[in-house]
This record gives sequence, structure tokens and C-alpha cells, in this order.
Amino acid sequence: MASVLQAAVLATLALLSGCGKSGIAGELQAFTDTGHNVAGFNETDAGAMGAKKCQAGSIDQLAALVCEYSSTDAAALGQNAAETWVGEAGTAVVLRRGNMLFAAADRSGSDATGKTISALGKVFRRIKK
Repeated sequence: MASVLQAAVLATLALLSGCGKSGIAGELQAFTDTGHNVAGFNETDAGAMGAKKCQAGSIDQLAALVCEYSSTDAAALGQNAAETWVGEAGTAVVLRRGNMLFAAADRSGSDATGKTISALGKVFRRIKK
């Protein structure tokens, strides 16, 4: 009986690991937890985005940017900078939720239908604050 209880406790702890992350780490973990390939995220110039902190990398081989702002108003002001970051990508998305901003851009033309970008947008919209 004790070994069954220990196994249950260990399984519960394994499920809880990664929970409770906030900020950019929590956002990226949500993409990973939903089966997306998150790679190469590093700090990038937050000042250019008017943010407290930003990281850029790739999600499912699309360029991605996640920024954390001091407030929802600051995030709203950062939207134009994120749209500039997207550039002239054929398919792209810029979304805000609270003090977080997410942008993804298909710069290589591999997501011409927008299916991957749409899936990433859905994940970001569903992340709990």
C-alpha cells in the first residue's frame, strides 16, 4: 500500500512540476506543454518594444517573440512595435493578454495557410493569467 501511495505522490509531483511559472517562462512552458516545439529563446532588446523583458526564438519553426510589460496599458502601447517586428511576413499574428504580448511571423513562407500561426494564437489566448 505504501508503494502505491508513494507512486501516486511522485506522479502528482511530476504533473505539478512546471506549474506556477509566470512571466515569459510560463508562457513558453504553455507552448511546450501543448506539444509545440519551442527553441532558441533568448533575451532580446526589451527597450525597442517598450517592455520590461522580451525573449525571441522559434515555436514550430516560426519566428516568435514574447514580451512582458509593467501593465496592460504598456502592453497596448507595445503592439505597434511588435507589428514592426513582424515585418513583411506573409502570415503573422500579434496578440495581447493582460501585460503579456505574443507575436509570431512566418518569415520563411512555410505556413502559407496560417494553420500553425492560428494554433499558436489559440494556445496564447487560452493561457491562464
